[in-house]
Amino acid sequence: MSFRNTLILAVIVALFGVYLYNVEKPAMEREAEQSKLLDIARDKVTKLAIDSAKGKIELTKAGDKWQITAPPKGDADVPTVEGILGAVLGAEVKKTVDEKPGDLKPFGLDPPETTLVLTLDGGETRKLSFGKKTPIGGAAYARRGDEPAVLLTTDSVRTGVQKDLTELRDKTVLGFVDADVKEITIRGVEGAPTVLRKDGNDWSLVAPLSGKADTAQVRSLLASLHSLRATAFVDDAGSPPDAKYLLTPPRVELELVVGADGAKKTLRVGGATAEPAKQEVYAQTTPGDTVYVVGSHIFSMVAKKALDFRDKTVLAFDKDKVSSVVVERSDGDGFTVEKKDGKWTLADAGAAGVKEFIAARLVDDLRDLKGVDLASESGPRPEFKLDQPTLTFKLAGDAGAVGTIRIAIVGEGGDKRIYAAADGSQNVYLLQDYVLQRVDKKRADLLNVPTPTPASSPGAGAKAAAEAAPAPH
Repeated sequence: MSFRNTLILAVIVALFGVYLYNVEKPAMEREAEQSKLLDIARDKVTKLAIDSAKGKIELTKAGDKWQITAPPKGDADVPTVEGILGAVLGAEVKKTVDEKPGDLKPFGLDPPETTLVLTLDGGETRKLSFGKKTPIGGAAYARRGDEPAVLLTTDSVRTGVQKDLTELRDKTVLGFVDADVKEITIRGVEGAPTVLRKDGNDWSLVAPLSGKADTAQVRSLLASLHSLRATAFVDDAGSPPDAKYLLTPPRVELELVVGADGAKKTLRVGGATAEPAKQEVYAQTTPGDTVYVVGSHIFSMVAKKALDFRDKTVLAFDKDKVSSVVVERSDGDGFTVEKKDGKWTLADAGAAGVKEFIAARLVDDLRDLKGVDLASESGPRPEFKLDQPTLTFKLAGDAGAVGTIRIAIVGEGGDKRIYAAADGSQNVYLLQDYVLQRVDKKRADLLNVPTPTPASSPGAGAKAAAEAAPAPH
């Protein structure tokens, strides 16, 4: 190809590019804008007014939150409101059904089934009217403002706008950040309140018992409170509320002290609703204010005694300071695990392979060994049989003995009890069976024993040899 032809081709390509950029691209952008039901930036919307068969509701944006300003005033459920905006501002016009219809009633637009008015930050408003759902195709009829044209859009947009007050209300019962909670008080479960106080990253019981608390239990409680959501609202509860709610006094009351300023947040849990199948109870955060309907699980989470929060670790120790564990079993199948070159292994394993992860897991499970209840706080009793333990674990480190754990299994079937205690402690704990199974290891459990290859019988070998021999001539 000559230089002249190459130059002509380059000019044609350049001109075509200019045409695409200046003509086709703007046309495509205009077409895309026209295909949108509303071409508005989400962050420009400051108010929403919804009018449907489910009622008239107005919402106003305040910072990054939304408020219900009519009919009642209160916080709105931000994900729900943002979901409406996302659906409407992302909706497209599937097609124009009629540019100038003579009658809007066949489309369900006279009057419209649902209207949505959006107010922008400059005060300008945009209105959408929704009519019926089409007989087929999953679409719905709509109009923009006072424009005469009837448009077709996705029906999910129409149904997404139709929210009632309960759907739009903020369902958060207690708003707080878990890490900001400094103190927890539970009243109504025992004669005296249970008080827990945060100390650094740990929790302690300060009343009616004193001692270390089970941090995992406290965190579980806070997680349940933080995620608690209302399923319904009772706004006419009055002060005091009707006796049927069992909130005067409540069955149990929990109080949180939150933040550096010591702000208090309260949850009062009452009785069950009239529909047992739903497994719901009434709750309230402020006397005389809204009564919430919440899942009944919150009662079992909150109505705990001080002992439920007490740390029931059988033997607290630092795993990094342990270098060996001697395991003694009443059946004689004991063994020793030890740390070598930073890894846990079976002592005297010889040439046999060792399941290092099981040896390491055993030490982890001993560190995390917790009772489900206290059997005694005054030392072992004869019936616990801890002087004849089923399992004994002697932990040692470079500095000497770390501690000894003894476990005894007493009884069978429904009468079976599993007791555990650490030498030198007056506390005897009851263990659950699945916890025992984690530490109930035998020497063979830690060995990699190869699966033997089945040996062939002498008869089978002779037969194979006979079949392989050459046939006689």
